Amino acid sequence: MTEKNSQILDAAQSVFARYGVSKTTMNDIAREAGIARQTLYNKYPGKSEVLRACVRQYADTSLMQVQEAWKSEPTFAGQLDQFFALCPLAWFDMIKSAPEAADLLDGVNAVAAEELNEMRIKWEELWSLQIRSATSYSGDIPALAAFIYSTAVNAKYNLSNREELASRLSVLRQAVLALVA
Repeated sequence: MTEKNSQILDAAQSVFARYGVSKTTMNDIAREAGIARQTLYNKYPGKSEVLRACVRQYADTSLMQVQEAWKSEPTFAGQLDQFFALCPLAWFDMIKSAPEAADLLDGVNAVAAEELNEMRIKWEELWSLQIRSATSYSGDIPALAAFIYSTAVNAKYNLSNREELASRLSVLRQAVLALVA
């Protein structure tokens, strides 16, 4: 990704978080990025394309952060903890800090379903590899990988605070470690 494109997407993420998806305009994104509106339109034909690119960038960054953290964590339990801290807990914090959180979530879910599905597939593949290399689990590895990812990601819904999410993730951790033991 070029530096200019990264600058645009960083600005777009900031604006989407501040105003929500429905109230954000291409002009808002261009102004935040410090570029001409036409430059933005030359790169992305519309706000939906910008939002999808933001989701892809955020997903790829999260994947890289977790993979980097796992390099220095030898235990599967520690790897679960790092994933929880860098992903569901960090995502929860980001969403809760957004003034237009509900609109942000609705917009991402409505516009970026394909990107969210691609993200799910990448995470499940990464978890499958990690389960194979870090445990002696002999059950259905793809199913366990899907269970870890989907349960962790969906644990944040209908919660009012971070402590509730951390508690749910702790139960997920205990369940997964019991399965792979």
